[in-house]
Amino acid sequence: MGVRRRGREYALQMLYAMDLTGYTPDQVFAGFYAIQDLNRDAFYYARRLVDGVHGHMEEIDEVLTKYAEHWKIHRMAAVDRNLLRLGLFELMYVKEVPFPIVINEALEIVKEFSDQEGTQFLNGILDAARKEFRPEETGPRLRKKAVAADPPEES
Repeated sequence: MGVRRRGREYALQMLYAMDLTGYTPDQVFAGFYAIQDLNRDAFYYARRLVDGVHGHMEEIDEVLTKYAEHWKIHRMAAVDRNLLRLGLFELMYVKEVPFPIVINEALEIVKEFSDQEGTQFLNGILDAARKEFRPEETGPRLRKKAVAADPPEES
């Protein structure tokens, strides 16, 4: 497992802990940092993500509310809610990570920490947000559709 993937998993666990306990990021970081077998590079990436989500929570939750039709944020499963916040933060603010990676990583992590319904729920919301925040980017499926839609060249 790569450093960023592990960092995302750490970040999810930290956000989950903050959500349920009301701890500050620094309190959660201190607890995680004390773990002896912690991957330090992944921890620092997780810290970047958690600080970002925490610092932009209002904007992220506005986007989440916009795309989670018929769902109130506080009624979502805590794992799904925090993984969505994490994915939305990356889509909105971590532009060096291509959107297919952001979405795929969120889907892989939700499979480990949530249920099958969570996968479809996250995919729908993150894909809708991707269209708003990353309209210029194309992913593998989008490139194939664009190529297929191009008219044949005339000779």
